[in-house]
Amino acid sequence: MSRCLTERGIDHAVLERGEIANSWRKERWDSLRLLTPNWQSRLPGFGYEGDDPDGYRTMPEIIAFLDRYAAAIKAPLESRTRVTSLRPGESGYRVVTDNGEWQAKTVVIATGACNLARVPALAEKLPPDVATLSSMDYKNPGQLDKGGVLVVGASATGTQLADEIHRSGRPVMISAGEHIRMPRVYRG
Repeated sequence: MSRCLTERGIDHAVLERGEIANSWRKERWDSLRLLTPNWQSRLPGFGYEGDDPDGYRTMPEIIAFLDRYAAAIKAPLESRTRVTSLRPGESGYRVVTDNGEWQAKTVVIATGACNLARVPALAEKLPPDVATLSSMDYKNPGQLDKGGVLVVGASATGTQLADEIHRSGRPVMISAGEHIRMPRVYRG
């Protein structure tokens, strides 16, 4: 969005609660890999430049890609600026942050689709001695207690985590509802 606004000469700011790629740095597990192949993972005017176009980016590669993109487009970033309130104002919107207030004619809310962990209500009824962890809090198998693990959810996140935890030597069960899972590769 920032690149497109800059190309059109529209003055703007990008307010980021943390740093560039904050949710990738802080709210994902260490071994995460993108679901899309490298050749397909791109941003406007900025694509993959490595030697493995059919591979899947790792967490450090995703972060480095986003850092390079922000530098290349010279994004007007206001990092460590958490928006605490957004209300209609006299000529647009009043944006209140933990670093002051902003006035804006237009606001684009680009929080992403995966900012809140979806924890089933059943989790509240589990005995206190059953440790629970959302995918946003999980980093690697080393933070888990010994013994078996139940992974609830079999989408991309659930299957990646179940595989990693299983490879760490723990027995894993995965709980899956109805869903369609597309293969990562086709015919090899």
